[in-house]
Amino acid sequence: MQSLLSRLASLAAGSVAVCTLSLGGVGLSTQAHAQASVLLKHQSAQAVVETVDHDARELLLREANGHLITIEYGSSIRDLPRVNPGDKLSISFVETLGADIAQPGSPLPESTLTTARGYVHGHPHGVIASFRRERAKVETIDLPTHTISFVTDDDTSHVAVLRTKAMRDFLSTLKVGDVIDITRMESISYIIKNDTVTPQNPVAAGVQSDSAAPAAPAAPAAPAAPAQ
Repeated sequence: MQSLLSRLASLAAGSVAVCTLSLGGVGLSTQAHAQASVLLKHQSAQAVVETVDHDARELLLREANGHLITIEYGSSIRDLPRVNPGDKLSISFVETLGADIAQPGSPLPESTLTTARGYVHGHPHGVIASFRRERAKVETIDLPTHTISFVTDDDTSHVAVLRTKAMRDFLSTLKVGDVIDITRMESISYIIKNDTVTPQNPVAAGVQSDSAAPAAPAAPAAPAAPAQ
């Protein structure tokens, strides 16, 4: 969990990391012959806020089992419900990865960060979601071992072994020289359980959006996942 939070913090600070296509996890769906996505992570936790450091922009949380989690959030993250020491949080982490064949002449994909806030049954609710997008060129394909190598736009080479049916099916549609767009979506949402409010403009069952960055375009076949 902590690594996911750190990556979100890096994006918020304007440092977008290169997304390596290590594909594994739980298969979701395959759309057409040139698109696929998988779910990497979906986990929940209950935690209590230990400390809030506004200068360092860090939260220290303690899970029920005593495990400590540090959340680092960059200056771009704003308009989220404010938490205080002692607050009880219900947290959800989701990470997905998708890939599709880039259309000829299409612009390079852009990474984005979005935030939202609102209320869930009267409890303040915040969401931070990052969409990290890369364009890559296929260099080699080995179908028997489900292995692909590719080069991203920064001239970095990657090798990935695909472990899900959706991604293996996608691999079978590719050929050397194809250009693909890769999208990794990572999100954190939290509900402040001990705080109940009555919004003046009730949105009590949903989330009202407060974008911290341009709205994220729809990710390929469900936002965007690792081969090991």
